[in-house]
Amino acid sequence: MTQIMYQCRPQATATLAQCRRCHAQSPGGMECARCLTEQLGTEIGNRGAAVRWLDSFLKVQADEQQVFRCAHRVDATA
Repeated sequence: MTQIMYQCRPQATATLAQCRRCHAQSPGGMECARCLTEQLGTEIGNRGAAVRWLDSFLKVQADEQQVFRCAHRVDATA
């Protein structure tokens, strides 16, 4: 899960290359978050749980970015 979270970091903070498995864009050219999630699902015997966890994590990241954007706008007007 830590590797998956690491692969979900913002593209601006990483050098992108092709995922070793699916050839999609991936930070550092390592396995992308989706491929790692598929592997996690296989290892735990529950692909659905792994995919739901990744989707939740990505949603949290998006929500966090929105909160920071709102805070930045408030700071800029103060």
